[in-house]
Amino acid sequence: MTELNSVASFRRVTPGIVASARLAMANDVPDVSKGEIALLLKKAAPILGIDGTTYHVMDILLGLSRADDWRGASRPIVAISNAKLAEYTMRSQRTVIRCVRRLVEVGIAAYRDSSTGRRFIYRDDAGAINAGYGIDFTPARVRVAELKAAVEEYQRKLGAELAAKRDIARLARAIEDICRAFPDRATELRQQSAALVEAAISLELRAEGFRELHAQAVDVAPEHQSLHDMSREGDIHVTPNIYTNPESSSESRQKRTRSNEREQNYISVSKADENAFEKKHGAEAKATQEHAVGKTRVNDVVQAEVLGSVSIGLLRAACPQAQSMIGAVFDSWSALGRSGEMLRRMVGLSESGWNEGKARAGILAATAILATVVEKSIRDPEQISKPGGYFRAMIDRAVEGKLNLERSLFGLADVAYGNVAG
Repeated sequence: MTELNSVASFRRVTPGIVASARLAMANDVPDVSKGEIALLLKKAAPILGIDGTTYHVMDILLGLSRADDWRGASRPIVAISNAKLAEYTMRSQRTVIRCVRRLVEVGIAAYRDSSTGRRFIYRDDAGAINAGYGIDFTPARVRVAELKAAVEEYQRKLGAELAAKRDIARLARAIEDICRAFPDRATELRQQSAALVEAAISLELRAEGFRELHAQAVDVAPEHQSLHDMSREGDIHVTPNIYTNPESSSESRQKRTRSNEREQNYISVSKADENAFEKKHGAEAKATQEHAVGKTRVNDVVQAEVLGSVSIGLLRAACPQAQSMIGAVFDSWSALGRSGEMLRRMVGLSESGWNEGKARAGILAATAILATVVEKSIRDPEQISKPGGYFRAMIDRAVEGKLNLERSLFGLADVAYGNVAG
């Protein structure tokens, strides 16, 4: 088979197409398994800007390639017409052409065109390619080491960003608590905190700034208010009488003060809601409070219904490929919650769609649903051509009380166990 990778004259050549053609002409091509390269390219999809229909087209082309063509002197060429790809993806041929072009320009595939533009492959009796024209994935083979390094760096950077976001949120709440405890310093601390939020710096630097501000706020706290120095002149030391007669429940209710009732109501409201309520007055504050508490209750109910019969062990067993894709393990609910952002990026779900899902179903239920969607899309991309739309549909069903996530997860776990046993 000739090593020359030709691009037909009818194509508008770009620097990306030329670069991919040069990669396809390389002679020293590393061996890689079909499963390994497929998983690697899916992990690299957010880095390369591959999502939506392009992601679906890439998955179909990888699935049609032969495992033996990814090793030795052979080339992983896929010969499928644009019409057939359009039929598989339920898109127009023009859309499919743009998607294939995108794969070529990002440097994981190359055009290997015949003189007529028709795609076909001739093989010998041993299955080796004698002549082949179509979409050549040799560039992906050549860039395996580069893509692995890029994915590792991307996941490290994303993990650092998520950790920085958590630190910023945690320290901002701690600083606000200090402001409440020491009102004389509240104005200064809040101004510095707001300046850090508005500063045009990276998340890591912003988190470091909050750490320094929090350390300063703790160090400068008035020592004279220490809990270790509570005795004052004139204090009377008496022995408390612990022998008291218990009150009946009716007497207790009669003596219960309105302040106690307000305290119980206060505890049931989150700190974020409390900050918002302080800016309201009168009837407006009451209406806002009732709406926020109602929204929280709905989220909690939906999350409890979705995860009521789902264990973290079941999620871990049902979603092995999703965990492998993002380089994480669902060994705890907190680990699952931290994986949401990475899962979102892997399937190209918009940030607004992800935030809406969390707001409607709760972060743990939304992440469990998203992990299920990612696992299904990896195993059967033809079934789920639009993971983002599939995720939104599952959220809608969860809110309506019609989602049986447990059944889906058991089905995925059974298939995964059967593959391992086989």
